Amino acid sequence: MIPEFKLFETFVELFNINASLIIIILCGHVLFKTSKLDRGLLKAKIFLNNAVLQQIWISISVAGAAFALNALLKLVVLYLTIKDIISDLYLIELTQIIFLISFVYAVFTWYLFITKPGQTDITSGE
Repeated sequence: MIPEFKLFETFVELFNINASLIIIILCGHVLFKTSKLDRGLLKAKIFLNNAVLQQIWISISVAGAAFALNALLKLVVLYLTIKDIISDLYLIELTQIIFLISFVYAVFTWYLFITKPGQTDITSGE
């Protein structure tokens, strides 16, 4: 039987599907590109470009915090009486969206770093 979704739940599910596909495609492309690159050159490039490393770690940290908050909210829903507040405010879905956005950003930043060899500043988009 197909569950009946509300508008926001439908949006979240479609967003999850699209973000997951983007992550899979970008990770596959990054793995393909890095297998062709010299590891020493890659280490030197990342060492010289501290902004990329910092952006990736910040977005991975935000993704990790959102993942942990999602798990905590799911635990709270099971055992506490404030589950109506959490479900009415869509907090679990919002943590999923935050996780996926920050993880897609981290993978996309790494993708740009790998595929744009002459790029020095990842925020410029050039």
